[in-house]
Amino acid sequence: MKHKIITICLLFVAIFLSCKKEELGNFWNPGNVKTPLLSRILTDNQCSNEYVYTDSNLISQVKSQFDFTMNHYNSTGQLVTTEYYTNDDILSSDNQVSTTAMNGSGLVTSETGNKSGIITYVYNDNAQLIRTTYALTSSTSAEYSEFTYDSNNRIARQTMYWDNTASGYIDYSYDGNGNLIKEMLFNMPSTGVAELITTTTYTFDDKANPYKLLSGLRIPGINTNKNNIVKEINTIHLSQDQGPDKVQTTESAYQYNTLGYPISKNGNISFVYV
Repeated sequence: MKHKIITICLLFVAIFLSCKKEELGNFWNPGNVKTPLLSRILTDNQCSNEYVYTDSNLISQVKSQFDFTMNHYNSTGQLVTTEYYTNDDILSSDNQVSTTAMNGSGLVTSETGNKSGIITYVYNDNAQLIRTTYALTSSTSAEYSEFTYDSNNRIARQTMYWDNTASGYIDYSYDGNGNLIKEMLFNMPSTGVAELITTTTYTFDDKANPYKLLSGLRIPGINTNKNNIVKEINTIHLSQDQGPDKVQTTESAYQYNTLGYPISKNGNISFVYV
């Protein structure tokens, strides 16, 4: 069950990167300078992500070495469905096949990837995202999440379901800028007593987050943060017989352009704008 919950969360993290553009405020755009759009991300001088936009500057496609997403919008610009494709060779049990795929330089497209499912987004009358459903092409069972909001109109909890049964939930906490500073993932066993699986905390800089341009949804994370993550602490909570909790800390350092957007991260990741 724990493996399934973590898989669902990783899936949603990937999908969150395929949301529509949301304009940044004038705080990051002095003099009404045209807001830059994130075009590509280079890792060790090799393109690892590429972003394609519609004529309305909504994110249309996201290409990466591992997956590909294609977004569809309604007449008001709300994201309604996302087609999701994967590079299945990366998950191959054949070590040579998976290694070759991991070291490849090509990006997944709808022609080269295998369609694994469709994400559907549902909103209420207040334009709040209230449900996402992931329909697997290989299964008749549907995974979906439902969202509840806090008094500041931010998502406070994401509850995940499998076969119409709650399998877990994520609680979200924010700082004064609306950055996600803590997320706590819980498993829901058959006993009905929630078990804390992981806790992740984040620390931020005071500069503009380029991924925020990709999101019109309010699912908390990298696409909704105003600023950039400089420190992430992930704790895996284990039972007493499994030993002490496992803690991993990741720190990041950036260089910025004159508009306050990062142009490089940790010396080997570059951000390219249009």
